[in-house]
Amino acid sequence: MRFVRALALALAAAPLLAGCLEVPKPPAPPPLAPSEVRAGEGVELTMACVPTGPERCFDAWDDNCNGIIDEGCGLRTGILQFTIAWDEPLADVDLNVTDPNGDVASVGEPTATGLLKDRDCPRPECEGQNVENVFLTEGAPKRGKYKVTVRLDKLGGATAPVAVRLGVRIGQRTLGARLALTPGAETETRTFEMTL
Repeated sequence: MRFVRALALALAAAPLLAGCLEVPKPPAPPPLAPSEVRAGEGVELTMACVPTGPERCFDAWDDNCNGIIDEGCGLRTGILQFTIAWDEPLADVDLNVTDPNGDVASVGEPTATGLLKDRDCPRPECEGQNVENVFLTEGAPKRGKYKVTVRLDKLGGATAPVAVRLGVRIGQRTLGARLALTPGAETETRTFEMTL
């Protein structure tokens, strides 16, 4: 009987004691950073954060240096984000992001790793703001190789070269590149790969 009473008292006191014990927090995950970046011909990635004031919409850049590309502009964002923007209203430029499983992000349905394309321009719903955006919908990105391809699909009467800005968010870090695309097998596509 004494044993049962002692056990009952110990169980009743356990929550009180647990509040007094200092339990160490689990270690923080390492910061999200690429272990390897390979830029193709015509792609020079640089830090895309230049503190110039408030965020400007539809320029694929982190203008206010808060680690988010074009926030407050109607684009969706995530811990991993790839965005392109161009000014030529007639040109059709495509952003294709391939995840570590080999799947290409598309509009409407995320890949198995969570990448989703939320805009495909130019279309009437783009309203002259030519931006394409791929982002991670939730959680941590899958580790492995990501391939980004920016391609001039149609010049559409625009003057070549078409100037395209590429912004990449990896965690709270942003990178960017200015690309010049012209029709032709070697000049209409620019790529880079990164490994997380």
